[in-house]
Parts: sequence; C-alpha cells; structure tokens
Amino acid sequence: MEETMRFKKFAAIILMSTMIGTMSLSGCGGVNKDAVAITMTSDDKDAIEVTMGYANFAARIQQAGYDSVFASYYGDDYWTNDSYAKDGKNMQESIKDSVLESIETQYLLEKHMSDYGVEITEEDQAAIKKAAEQFMSDNSKAALKEVGATQEYVERYLYLQTVEKRMKAAISATADTNVSDEEAAQRTFSYMKISLTTYTDESGKQQTYSADETTVVKKNADDAAQKAQSDFDGTAQEYSYDVKTYSYGSDEKSEADGGFCDAVIAAANSMTAGQVSGLIEGADCYYIIRLDSEFDADATEKKKESIISDRQDQLYQDVTDGYKNAVKIKVDEDEWAKVKFDNIFTAPSAADNSDSSATAE
Repeated sequence: MEETMRFKKFAAIILMSTMIGTMSLSGCGGVNKDAVAITMTSDDKDAIEVTMGYANFAARIQQAGYDSVFASYYGDDYWTNDSYAKDGKNMQESIKDSVLESIETQYLLEKHMSDYGVEITEEDQAAIKKAAEQFMSDNSKAALKEVGATQEYVERYLYLQTVEKRMKAAISATADTNVSDEEAAQRTFSYMKISLTTYTDESGKQQTYSADETTVVKKNADDAAQKAQSDFDGTAQEYSYDVKTYSYGSDEKSEADGGFCDAVIAAANSMTAGQVSGLIEGADCYYIIRLDSEFDADATEKKKESIISDRQDQLYQDVTDGYKNAVKIKVDEDEWAKVKFDNIFTAPSAADNSDSSATAE
C-alpha cells in the first residue's frame, strides 16, 4: 500500500501540474477512441488489445509533460520542427514511438505478473481510483477533453505504471549480485590539468592564449611538475591549478570512446601509491598526477553497486525483450497517425486552478 501511495502522489502531481492550462483546445480531433491501436497475439495466449482512446491519452500525457518544460524555450512548433529532429524523426514521431513501446511493455508485464508473484491488491486499486478521481476533479473540463482523459483511462494509466514499477523491482531482484573485488577494483589518482590553449579570465569569459602566453604556460607547467614531486598539493596551490580526482578500473574506456586520457591511464597503471608523475602530454593540455590508491575501497564499493545496477537493468531489458519477441505486435498505423501534438499545453495559472475545481466533473 505504501508503495502505491508514493507513486500515486508522484504521478498525480505530474499529471495535474502539466495539464490544466492549454493554449488552444480541440479535444481528440479525429481519434476514434474505440478503434484498436495495438494488437499483440501469440499461439498460447489470448490476444491483447489496446484501444486508441487509451493510447491517445498515454501519448498526450507525455506531450503535456514535455510541453511544460520545453515549449517556452523551443517554441510552439518544436514537436514537428526539423531543427530538433534526430535519426530522421521529429520529436513528435520519436515520442510517439516511445509511447507505443512503453504501452506494449506495460501490457505484457501485466500478463506475466504471476511469473514473479506480483500483485495489485484491492487496497492498491482503491488508492489508484482515489488518485484518478482527484486528477479528474482538479483539472478543467477543457483540459481533460484536450488530453482525452476519462476516469477509466487515468485509472488504467496509474495501474499500469504501478505494475511496471513492481515488475521491474521483482525482475531486478533476480539478478546476480555477486561482484568480486577483482572485477570491481578501482585505482584512484589526483590530477592537475593544464590547458595550453584557453583560460578563463576574471570576468568568467574564456580567452585564447597568445603564442607568447603559451610559452609561459608550458614553462610554468614544467616547473610545477618538478616541484610537485615533493609537494603535490602545495604546488597546485602555488600555480593556481585545480586538483581533481579520478577512479578507474579494468573496464576503463579508451579516450576515443569517452574515457580518460590514454596517456594518463597508462602512467597511473605504472605507478605505486603516493608516486607523482612527470609532465604528461594530453590533447592541447598537460597533466600532472599523483596515484592516491592502488585499491580504493570506497570507489570499489561504488563500482560494485554500479555493476549490480547495470546487471539489473540489462536483465529487465532482456526479460521485456523476450516478452515482445514471443508475441506478434501489430499497430494500426492509420489510426495512430491521427494522434498529433498540435496544441501546446501550458503551465496552469491561478485562474485555471480555481476554475478547474469548480467545473471539472
């Protein structure tokens, strides 16, 4: 019960805060709420059907959430503006794709609840119903019509969200949590990074070194590298170099793949705890590092947690992918194309809040 109540508060607040105000209202347009948007079939199970009414509502809820954040920054046409397109799809197309995937996943998770002993109790359902009623009463009729909301759809939405959350927890709980020190072992070093190209001036603006200035920077870096051998932190303070720390392990990515500077990692691997490097050349910069630990217990423990989390995420993905691979999924593309994010949802005003309480059914 406690889990559902926490979710109810989270979901209800998000839905209510993003839906109340709208710029222009036209309801569900050409959407046939009784049409079947998604059909999932298999040889040994009854077909799963999702109506356009629910699918449209799920999509418009997503739109409302995005509009509350992005519309004021990117303009009212950001959903279909090709400037924000990615992988050949505009934002409307991309989000609609993700909505379909989410709906498919949630309906299939619901069908497999018994596999993991997951239940939604009568008490849970009562809490969900209450949250849906609150949502319906706190929003204006106009906003509810625009988003295609009904008591049934809101309850179903909250129900499936709860199923997904509990199923993910149950599936993740079966992941292997045994991680050895060897697999997670982390080495940690402190480093100074000295740019050879740019610096930040007193006003906070980035400036480019002149050729003469670069010569001075290189000379100072060389002097600092020698002094750091006996006093790493004091040298950093003397030359106003920032000192940061970095932990890494056997799975450290290459520099080309987003990892730390290859030359620095190579140097760190050859050092013992407390040892300070000479000047290490990076891309348009120098590094001076001190190996702080050959086995950082705290960093290693955090890495274990990260490895377990990755395993849990991967297992959940594998299980849900397996559910989808076991069924044939058909989307009515003609009906789904009727779902459009033409009208932008705005943040609720005080007047909207006052009016919604008095007029919403």
